[in-house]
Amino acid sequence: MPLHEQTSLWSDTTIKMLDGYSGTLQAGGVLGMSETESISNLLLLAVGGAGELTMNGEVCRIGASFACHMVQGTSFTLTSASDELYYIAIAYRASSIEGASLAMPSYRKHPLQRSFIQSTAAQTEWVQNAEKIIAKWRRGEGLECFHANALLQSMIYELIMEYECGQGGTEADVVEVVASYISSNYRRELELKDLAALAGCSVRQLQRRFKQEKQLGPMEYVIQLRMENASRMLRHTEASVGEIAERIGYRDTYYFSRAFKKVYGVPPLHYRLAQAAKTDAEYAHALLQNRTASSYDSAQGPVICHMRGEYPVTETPRRIAVLDVQYADHLLSLGLPPAGSVGSGSASVNFPRHIRAGLQGTELLGTYEYPDLLAVEKLSPDLIICTEVHERHFDRLSAIAPVLMFKRNESWQTVLRLFGELTGKRAEARRILADYDRRTALLAEELASVLAGQSVALIRPLDSLVRVHSAAHRTGAVLYRDLGLPVPLFVADTSDTAYHISVDRLPAVQAGHYFLLSNETMQEGRSATEQRVRGMLDTDERQQVHPVDAATWIGCYGPTGINGIVDQIERALLTGFRGIGHGRVE
Repeated sequence: MPLHEQTSLWSDTTIKMLDGYSGTLQAGGVLGMSETESISNLLLLAVGGAGELTMNGEVCRIGASFACHMVQGTSFTLTSASDELYYIAIAYRASSIEGASLAMPSYRKHPLQRSFIQSTAAQTEWVQNAEKIIAKWRRGEGLECFHANALLQSMIYELIMEYECGQGGTEADVVEVVASYISSNYRRELELKDLAALAGCSVRQLQRRFKQEKQLGPMEYVIQLRMENASRMLRHTEASVGEIAERIGYRDTYYFSRAFKKVYGVPPLHYRLAQAAKTDAEYAHALLQNRTASSYDSAQGPVICHMRGEYPVTETPRRIAVLDVQYADHLLSLGLPPAGSVGSGSASVNFPRHIRAGLQGTELLGTYEYPDLLAVEKLSPDLIICTEVHERHFDRLSAIAPVLMFKRNESWQTVLRLFGELTGKRAEARRILADYDRRTALLAEELASVLAGQSVALIRPLDSLVRVHSAAHRTGAVLYRDLGLPVPLFVADTSDTAYHISVDRLPAVQAGHYFLLSNETMQEGRSATEQRVRGMLDTDERQQVHPVDAATWIGCYGPTGINGIVDQIERALLTGFRGIGHGRVE
């Protein structure tokens, strides 16, 4: 099309919003509009579920989310096939400025005069923008309505651009939706046609897109996840090959062994023996790759590498002061309570409940944010352990005793290994880590059979929003990485530790279980947002809410605290399936 025709086409077009609304369809619920009722163009977004969309008689199965543009006179029926499908509809009219014409050459129809569907990923940003548009339009104020129309025009532009590219949504996003579903359901029998239906495309398209993004096909991806989990169980548990095969989805042990050998080059039993025979050389090499939190052996003894240099362990420290309670947890797990530690709290500062009993003889040194430096001096420690938050105090602390500084978000497993080197408790540290790996590997398989694909969400009500944590969050990693619990499609992305959504959008998370990080203990009562969240979730019998203490779940980064969180997860998700009395694996 000549450039002047394209310019006229869009510069003479105006967009006017007419209505906007949102809602949730339960399983079997229907949203529809007849041809006579459709008196304007309609932009329809849906997220968090699956179902079927019939548009002008043509049926299309929709997956985890989709965007649909329908022109005036289009009849449609949206039927939910999942527990809940959250939708947003915006009606608008496109018209030309008086005197201008929208006439188009016969070979090409105006994009705003076409109805089309495109599958897309969780489209969090789109849904947020659509909700913002509706909120502004409903205020009825001149400037707000003007802004709503401007935002709507921008959204329609993005939709048309994606459609013009002929992708039906970005391929990478479609692949991530399917990959997330496979990650949660790889132990079950999966078929390509069902995965393609989830993505809203053909089997051939899915295979092409998946291979382009993941360098392997969807079913190969299923096998890869099964083999990775099998290798983990072979390394960390005593489960038999037959038990492992059954737990990851194979009914035939012989077939599983062949598949495993094809991936790892050796049968499962040989792999287990080879892993058990590995020396500490690999561990030492791995530590040296990260010199800011590592150790190495010297002729004089272990050397601890930290953020401010190296600390040679010429003798075992006896009076250690820690300026983060997670380090007190680490030392306690090794049977060595610190001489002094910071506590937590505002009005009343104390040690966390889960380790308080073990710190009876430990001096209180203020809080993490505000350490009592005079108390540290009076304590006369022979070693101080802190984080980068205490950088401004480093010189003063160094005048008291040698200082080790670690990143506060360093892996608790890495820190425990280093503390084992530091205190001569290397064997104890390894045992604690091996017990944790074994316990989570076994529990992951048990939870997988109980949940049967139901996703698990970790949420925290704030002042006016809800924070939905991803696997990038430290506690989220326990749920999704260590225990392999199904991640809601809404939070499949791990580019950030959390998403922030309005309370009204909570149904879009589509989880079967919610671990609700409650601030009730800290605030001496529930916030208004938390009450709204609980009220909304408690009305649906198909989902379960498990309130947990936010201070404990957010602040427990040591072995005792992390295992305590796993205890709570185990009790919450297995209640009714087996007796509670199965605590930590020793």
